[in-house]
Amino acid sequence: MPYSEGVLKFLRSHRFEVGDEVQIEAEGMKLEGYILPREELDLGDPDVLILKLKSGYNAGIKTDRISSAKKLAGKVELERFPKLKEIRQDEHLPPISFISTGGTISSRVDYSTGGVAMLFSPEEILYGIPELLGIVRVRTAEKVSSLASEDMRPEQWTKLAEKAVKCIGEGDHGVVVLHGTDTLHFTSAALSFMIKGLGVPVVLTGAQRSPDRGSRDADLNVLASARVAAYLPNALVCIAFHSSTSDQSAFVLRGTRARKMHTSRRDAFRPVNDLPIATVSKEGTIEVLRHDLKPRSEGTPWADAVFEEKVSLLSAYPNSDPEIMDHLLDRGYKGFIVNGTGLGHVPTQTVEGKGSWLPSIRRATQQGAFVGVTSQCIYGRVDPFVYRNGRLLSEAGATFLSDMLSEVAYVKLGWLLGHGYDLEDVRKMMTFNFAGEISDGDDPSTFLY
Repeated sequence: MPYSEGVLKFLRSHRFEVGDEVQIEAEGMKLEGYILPREELDLGDPDVLILKLKSGYNAGIKTDRISSAKKLAGKVELERFPKLKEIRQDEHLPPISFISTGGTISSRVDYSTGGVAMLFSPEEILYGIPELLGIVRVRTAEKVSSLASEDMRPEQWTKLAEKAVKCIGEGDHGVVVLHGTDTLHFTSAALSFMIKGLGVPVVLTGAQRSPDRGSRDADLNVLASARVAAYLPNALVCIAFHSSTSDQSAFVLRGTRARKMHTSRRDAFRPVNDLPIATVSKEGTIEVLRHDLKPRSEGTPWADAVFEEKVSLLSAYPNSDPEIMDHLLDRGYKGFIVNGTGLGHVPTQTVEGKGSWLPSIRRATQQGAFVGVTSQCIYGRVDPFVYRNGRLLSEAGATFLSDMLSEVAYVKLGWLLGHGYDLEDVRKMMTFNFAGEISDGDDPSTFLY
């Protein structure tokens, strides 16, 4: 416990230990909470004692400002969590597995920085949600990484696909992936393409607030995901997440049709150009809203887990410089998704010989690289035939990608190029619907659902 010697002396003098519930008075304030450990001495003030308050927030108190302190009756064990084999489970419940990758849902406060770090194990999460044991049988829980989601890379996607396939092959009725929210929709898209022959749900979920906070949102998301993994009658990669800011229900969203639409709200994930697959109530009722999805089936899936990392997602905007595409081409990049404006446009008019994207796009396609076009509008679809600039872009060799989300197009392109297909085959397959990433038509009810 790397507190300073001054804090350690204070604790010894009061016979306090980490995990004790205490009452402390300092500078006219009375605080009650549990003594928490410090992870490092070299960051922050080592003379500050840290308490976890009943509100879920943390308070730091310098020991030389404490006027009185006494131990209360409570005590928490901060480091001891039972392993799955130590927990008695109902063998008649459907088996599922949890795979933890990191992110807020697998985190707690890091007392070295005051920020949130990827420190929780899957057992800690399950221990904190005992209701799971009445819903499913948790066959395995494994941490494959401890990464913030922005640090995820294609190698983690391939590892997740292979791990999910292994779990299903061992008899799981479904798999739940615990993941950071910021790039969760990238991973759900990757697994949608990489797992073939899927006969059960693979469910991704996360949290906007760490599990050690009173305002945590992980419980509903984890419980809903477990129910979906075990009982949803459909087989697909999906996301389960709060449907509103309350804890009343969660949406189930297709893995290639969801996007994080808010930085911090509980209901950050929404369907885009699509409707929810189902809702899961707080009480556990699954209401299936769609009847056009593949049903569960027997059989063993396989992992088609390849990815070409030399692909890029670029944005076109006023005064954007297309030279970045040339630079990446010179570095051997094989594909680009251009996040265009409106119906799928990029600057095409030159000013003093600069500004048009057309020469760079033409060069890329002539060199065998793929250039796909999506829209920054998020909703709706791109169209090369409405405006002149769209036609020019198409004539330069770009492929318009209907209503596919930009992030999904990026992942799909890397997956296809990972197979070594030539440009013409990639063009055809980028416009083929593999995992619900392209819709047949526009449904007005999907806008801002």
